[in-house]
Amino acid sequence: MNPQESEQKIVLKLESILKDTKGMVSPADLSAETGFPLRQINDALGRLIELYKARVSMDNETGRLIFKFDYPLKKRGSKSAKEIFAIVSEFLWKVFKVVYKASIGIVLVFYTVIFVLILLALMFAGRSNDNDSKGFDIGPVIGGLFRGLMDAFTMHMWMQSFSYTTDPYGNRYKYYPKEENKGRGFIQSVYSFVFGPERPEYDPLDDHKEAAAFIRKNNGKITAGHIVALTGVSYDEAEARLAEYASRFNGELFVNDEGIVVGDFYDMLNKQSELLKGGKIVFYEDEVEAPYEFTGNSTGKNVGIVAMNIFNLIMAFVLTNIFSGSMQIGLQDEFGNPVTTDFLVSPFLSIGLGYFPLIFSLLFFIIPAVRYFTVKKKNKKRDLNIIRKKMIGAFVRNHAVNVRLDDIIRMANINDDQIKYVKSVLEKLVIELKGEITIDTQGNPIYTFPRLSKELGIN
Repeated sequence: MNPQESEQKIVLKLESILKDTKGMVSPADLSAETGFPLRQINDALGRLIELYKARVSMDNETGRLIFKFDYPLKKRGSKSAKEIFAIVSEFLWKVFKVVYKASIGIVLVFYTVIFVLILLALMFAGRSNDNDSKGFDIGPVIGGLFRGLMDAFTMHMWMQSFSYTTDPYGNRYKYYPKEENKGRGFIQSVYSFVFGPERPEYDPLDDHKEAAAFIRKNNGKITAGHIVALTGVSYDEAEARLAEYASRFNGELFVNDEGIVVGDFYDMLNKQSELLKGGKIVFYEDEVEAPYEFTGNSTGKNVGIVAMNIFNLIMAFVLTNIFSGSMQIGLQDEFGNPVTTDFLVSPFLSIGLGYFPLIFSLLFFIIPAVRYFTVKKKNKKRDLNIIRKKMIGAFVRNHAVNVRLDDIIRMANINDDQIKYVKSVLEKLVIELKGEITIDTQGNPIYTFPRLSKELGIN
């Protein structure tokens, strides 16, 4: 049997044992159970960690290294039904955005021009005939459209007359705001109005590169506590990443004299080229994402875009009713009879100048309306996440200190408007970071994070 077949045999054997032990094993147990050398067991465990989701921690009773595989065994990269639904939904949304974006700016401008020409044609035609026709007269609609457009631009001029701001000393004063996106393409502004401004996508490899950079800087060692400080994940997730990094970066895991699981990555210290910088170390506290913007456009561009789409929406609605015969255009022939719309009614015209721009224009407003609430929800989540980042940063910087709630607020530089959320965030952090709570003589809770304190001292 060649070495590759032997390794595969060990992996299969260990996989069957994991099912019997519900995922919790130690290398020594596996060696005793199978008779395979401990070195081969560790190599096989590394392969299993590549295949399945697992955490590494210390057995509190024996002080030995143990591995906790998710049970039932879950392959890395496998998705739950909820995650699959989210991925499919996101994919369909991206497809819709691509299709809608491909036409959104062109269609908006195209139909605005077409509808203006139709409107002018109807106006000139209406002037050459007496307006005694029965039914709905489109004349008031035309006048209303122009009045609405003029009112919209008048309102914009009024809105842009001045605004308020404060100087560094807190003095409030009026000022004329500048265009926030002067020179920005109109089509791109239309995209931003409907779907919001583009944001940089999260790259999951950034965390791995950051961990590798930290390992090289920290003499080849890393603990779950360091991973918490770098990424802000819970200890359960940090243990899973520590196991993954041991496999990914060819590291060795061991329990030191203080009962801390340490990852030793000696091979990662072999640096030859100064041209390759590797990942950049940015601690979780400093990884603050930008706020979510609704459009990112200036007020002027938003007003112009809204006015154009309202115009298209009304015109599409009017033409749809004309084509269906439920609205007369207010014109007469040479004998004084109302002009019918039969000559206009065709599937091509009904869809091309009626239903399609009507649906398109409705979506143009419906999508931002729904997104408005999504943006508010995301910004609320971002605000809570910033509080979490500040508090983890305070715990990392003062990890050896026992703190009260007032101390945490001060050390984390929590703003007055954020204080009301501190307790709810802190309660979750105590659980996620394996913290402890004691009560002082005055009945005040004292928060400590002993595990974080010990693990951050490893170098």
